[in-house]
Amino acid sequence: MQRGRRKLVVVSPDLALGGAQRVLLQLTQRWVEAGCAVEFVALKGGGELRSELPSGVTLRELVNQHGPQGVGLALSAFPRLVRYLRTARPDGVLSSVTGCNLLVSAAHMASGSTARLVLREATHAPAQGALARRVLMRAWYARADALVAVSAGVAGELIRFGLPPAKVHTIANPVDAERLQRLAKSGAPPPAMPARYLVAVGRLIPEKDYGCLLRAFALSNLKATHQLVIVGGGKLLGELRALAEVLGIGDRVLWLGAISNPYPLMAAAELYVLSSCHEGYPNVLLEALALGVRVVATDCRSGPRQLLQDGRYGLLVPVADPPALADAMLRA
Repeated sequence: MQRGRRKLVVVSPDLALGGAQRVLLQLTQRWVEAGCAVEFVALKGGGELRSELPSGVTLRELVNQHGPQGVGLALSAFPRLVRYLRTARPDGVLSSVTGCNLLVSAAHMASGSTARLVLREATHAPAQGALARRVLMRAWYARADALVAVSAGVAGELIRFGLPPAKVHTIANPVDAERLQRLAKSGAPPPAMPARYLVAVGRLIPEKDYGCLLRAFALSNLKATHQLVIVGGGKLLGELRALAEVLGIGDRVLWLGAISNPYPLMAAAELYVLSSCHEGYPNVLLEALALGVRVVATDCRSGPRQLLQDGRYGLLVPVADPPALADAMLRA
């Protein structure tokens, strides 16, 4: 960062609870402290993290929080983002999350903006789904001045995907340990928390493979002495609850939904478990370590092995292997 009144624009899909959103807010705070003029643009309004926007930062929400989703959101936000870039004329633009990156890159081109464009990628290029999206990534990511990959694995994927190696920079996610510890002490765990528990935090989506975690917990003797606390919301809640009942652990799993400050309950947990089938650089694993909590993680692409330094700071187990995960949880 260079000091001076540079005008920077940070673009996020929204300000909902999420790792990318938290990272962008941390960066926004540091740029404000460095003397930059920063504006935060959310494609969709609302979100639990809206109140955490740093003081002095202008928030521009392009589409109402009750507006369209998916393609509809992109179609509504695109012309507004083009107009914004033409009038705001920033020196630099930072975007994160693949769909948002593609939209920002297209708007940057359509607006004729001369701002330096940086795109942050936290997931694997080959895992980005539809062929059309992958084609657009290859073409439009190459237009950026720089690409930030959150781990060596993600950087390697981008390069193998055909993007210029000179533009790809590996920068791990930040963690403010002092802030996390303050938050852990300032709040209180939800009422009626069990005395001894394991915790997992994250959206209830296929990539997190909570099914593997539930099966591992059901296989482990820990179910007799501990409860499993899962923090996060998502479309798989009903399916996962049903699986827990089938496995006979319905009364041993506590579903808390999304929580804006999960750090008090994370700090009090005996173990943090990450069961993902793939990651970029799992911030929540880093946060658990910063809070002094033991961790077990699947050795998925990519991030956990790099973050845990090949198992030095936590146990690594194969992906989608409930018996191995159950054994590691008990050992940890």
